[in-house]
Formats: sequence, C-alpha cells, structure tokens
Amino acid sequence: MTAAIRSSTNSELDEIDEEIAGYEDAIRKLRSRRNSLVPISKLPAEILCAIFMFIPTHGPTPLRYRWHWITITHISHLWRTISLNCPELWSTPDFTKPNLASEMIKRSKMAPLNIEVTSNSWLTPWVLKTVGESLKQITRINEIHLLASRNNMDKLLSGINYPAPLLGTLILDLTDYYLSERYIIPQDFLADDASRLYHIDLTGCHLRWDSSLLRNLAYFKVRNPGPPAPTLDQLLSVLTAMPQLEELDLEKCLPKSLPGNTSTNATGKSRITLPNLRNLRITGALEECVTFLEHVHIPTAATTHVRATCSQIPQKGSTTLVLINQVCQRLPLVRGNKNMPAPPGTRVPVIKSLLVHLSSRLYIQAWDDIPSEVALENVSPGSFAHASTAGWFKIEFAWEHTLVMDHLIDDVVAAICSPLPLLQLSNLHIDNSYSESSSYPACAKTFGSLPQITTLTIDGMSGHEKFVGAYTDVRDIAVASDRVNSGSGHLTLFFPALHTLKLVDTDFDRPNHAQGATLLYSLLDYHVYREKLQRPIHKLYLEDCTHLTSEKVDELKKVVDVRWDKVEHGYEDENGYLSPPL
Repeated sequence: MTAAIRSSTNSELDEIDEEIAGYEDAIRKLRSRRNSLVPISKLPAEILCAIFMFIPTHGPTPLRYRWHWITITHISHLWRTISLNCPELWSTPDFTKPNLASEMIKRSKMAPLNIEVTSNSWLTPWVLKTVGESLKQITRINEIHLLASRNNMDKLLSGINYPAPLLGTLILDLTDYYLSERYIIPQDFLADDASRLYHIDLTGCHLRWDSSLLRNLAYFKVRNPGPPAPTLDQLLSVLTAMPQLEELDLEKCLPKSLPGNTSTNATGKSRITLPNLRNLRITGALEECVTFLEHVHIPTAATTHVRATCSQIPQKGSTTLVLINQVCQRLPLVRGNKNMPAPPGTRVPVIKSLLVHLSSRLYIQAWDDIPSEVALENVSPGSFAHASTAGWFKIEFAWEHTLVMDHLIDDVVAAICSPLPLLQLSNLHIDNSYSESSSYPACAKTFGSLPQITTLTIDGMSGHEKFVGAYTDVRDIAVASDRVNSGSGHLTLFFPALHTLKLVDTDFDRPNHAQGATLLYSLLDYHVYREKLQRPIHKLYLEDCTHLTSEKVDELKKVVDVRWDKVEHGYEDENGYLSPPL
C-alpha cells in the first residue's frame, strides 16, 4: 500500500515538473520574441560583434574585473549566439584561467591571436603548458607579449622555429635580467621570418644584430640586451633597413667608441637619416652617445632623450666637458640639418620652458610651450619637475664613480646649454639639490643675460646663494641691452625681463656666504634695486620655505605682490622638536 502511494506521488510530481518545464520554455520563447523587438536586436550581427569588441579589457585591469565582459554571453539567446560566433572576441585569451584560456583559443577559430603574459607570477606549470600550446599556433598570432623569468622565457620560446606571417608586435621582457644572465633568443626563432613585424620591444633579451627580423620596423626598443654590443656598422645597417622607423629606444647597447677618439668626425663611417622618427631615447656611455648622434641624423621635430654616463670628472679643460658639449651640438634642434627639413605642416619646436636639475646627476629638460602645471592663474605656478607632459627633449649626465662637486656645475651647465637656442626661453626652473653652494652663482652666466625669461623658479635649500648670485657681482658680465651707468663702471641687470619669481624649499635664515645677509634682506634689497632700474618684480611666490613667518612675508609685501602657501616650519616647538613641512 505504501509503495503504491509513493509511486502515485512521484508520478504526479513528474507531471508537475513537466508542466513547469513547459511553462519555462514558453516564457523563454516569449522573452526571446520580446527581445527581438528591441531596436538593438535588429542590428546586423556584424555590428553587434563590433560593439562587443569594445567590452573586453586586458592588461592592467584588476583581475576581479577582467572577466566581467563575458556576461554579454548571458544577456540573451541572440547575444550569446552572436558572441560565440565572433572569433575576434576570444582572440586574447586570459592565461590567469588556463581552462578558460584554452576554451577561448578554440572559440577564436582562425582569428589572429594576441598572446599576453604580463606577470611572471602567473606562470605556474599549468599556465606555462597552456601558453606554450598557444604559441605553437604562431602562424595566426598577431601579437606576443611575454613578461617572464629567464627559465620560463626559454621554456616558452624554444621550439618556436617556424615563420610568423601575421605577427606584428613582439614584446619580450625578462623580469630577472638584473639577477641572471640575459636571455639569448634562439637563432632559429620564428625561422627568422616575420614579414609583417613592425614593433619590437626587448628588455634583457638579446636578438642577434644581423637578424632578418630587424627590418622595416616602425618601433624598435632594446634595453639591457647584454653583450656583445653591435658594432657601428651593424647598428647603421640595422637602422638603414628601417626607413619608416618612428620610435627608437636603445639602452646599454650603443656601439663602443673608437679607442682614443674624442670626436667621431674622423671615423670615416657613413651617416644615415631617420626621416620619420618622432621619438628617440638613447642611454649609454658619454662617448657612445656622441658616436651615435654623429652618425644618425634625427628630424628637428623629434622628441629626444639622451642619458649619458661619464667615466671622468668634468674638470675645466677636460675631455668630459668637450664630449658633453659635443652631445648637445649634435642634438637635432642644434644641428639644424638642412638635408632633413621638417615635413610640411610640422611645427618646428623652440625652447620656451627649461628645467635644470642639479644633483648627483644633472639633467636638463625643455618644453616648446609652458606646461599646464606652470601656466596657472591666481595660484602658485606649478613645478616643471612634476609636469604631466614630458619635455620635448631631455639630456641627463651621471658620473660612474664620484659625485660632481658643486664648483664644477657651472662649467657643466655651460657646456650643455651654450649650443642650445635659448633666446625664446621664458620660463626657467633651477632645481638645486646641493646643500652647499659655490662661491660663484651657478647658472647665472648661462641664463642671466637671456632677454625673454619672465618667470624664474629657484628650488632648493641653497637657493639663497643661487638667487643672490643673479644680481650681485655682475660687473664682469656684459649684456648690451641692459646696462646701467653707476659712475664706477657698467652694472648688468640679470634676467632683464623677469616679472615673476618663485622660491621653493628655501631657508630664509640661511646666510649668504658672500654677503652675510639672510634671504629676507637680500630679497628686499633686490626688489628695491630692480625698482630703481624700472625692472620691478611683479609677483613673488614662496612655497614650502623654512624659517619663513607671516611677519617676514609682511615685510616683503611692502615692496612686491607676495603669494605664500602660509606654511611655517623649521622652528622648534615647546618640546624641542623641529616642525616638519606640511
């Protein structure tokens, strides 16, 4: 009896379940019919697929968000059908989920693949196997971007020795190159055949310099590839084979200079031009940079960044100073190569803003306009050092074994800037990190006589001496346009067009070694001095200054319009502690 009742109940339940399933199926069909009436569902499948392609996010997106885009396959039956039949949507597999990555590769069918591994921490044995299997489909891979350790890089690339007819971008980044040997890319990699390759980016990886892959590139970046460095002939041959090159970045792989040769004019090597180059960055020994710039002509409008390491101290009359000057003489804006005029419609930049950074390394960065952080109204002008846009050109010099003493800085700055066209310079920022100052004002000789500098920023604790040097003891500097007859000779007014002065991180209690006066009284004297010459300072900005009080600011306001951040620090509190900068 009990069994019969149980059987009857189960039969009734089955009937109810079938009825529910029927209703659910009917509801799905009704929803599908309803969705088909929505305007977006009437778009052609190709259009919807193109829209879906904007949804996937790869690269630096946080992992927890990287798969949100896949919900488009759950919106409706139509969307799922279209997305599953859109191979391009699945062409960038996410190897953080190996099973799904394998499924994406299947769904991509024969669409060009993008293989991206942007963290070596992902590369578990399972992920390594999945990535390795995907790389075997090299004939349909469009982009390879691998960031891996030396061992993992070798596991992934060994055996990839057949042509890559669709490959356009190759990025190999060795994460541990500074701890281990560089990775030497196998000679038979890609069978040395990738006819569409236009972008190569290698860090810590060595590709032989006679490889056929180094042809017809638009982007070429090689950093720290390890020995051997290319010969000058090899590098010139490689670059000659890239007439459409737009970006070039070479770090620690420049040709060695000829022994005993301080000028490359006598090398007898050919010179090449890169007429389409927009961005250049080179890093190497000072002599190597001179050699490169002598033999490779860069368009005047190209953004240029040179980082040179000097093996000797730049003493007056030294070879180092000569080579520093030669680097700057060979910059595109200085060379003014008549054989490579700017293309029609290209604006040839001029130097309007300049940052001079003085520390254990010295660099100068220039803009052909005024950075937005600096050109601010009604607030303190921003710092060039934190400008959001990189300068049009930047030159850096560092020293291998020692720091350059402050008394040598003047000569180095003069060697760098003397070839530069600075007549239109209007904004100058001097960032001085030295705690002590030389007896003669650094940079005063180089910049003080320029006729159009309207804004000057002095940044650093020893800014007092640097600033004071811009208007005292100047009888030995001749400027034809601004001489004042004092009865005992001709005094020259430095920065004749200056109307805005900014002092940052400067100590107002620090005495000037030459005069003994503190900065407050030097500033008061300076403003009175310029008033007499009818060249007054209109605005004085004071930011993050030490030992500056409201009483001292009130004194300054009597002679000039002062903009102060109202930060007081550098004084001991009641417990004997110094108040830090806010």
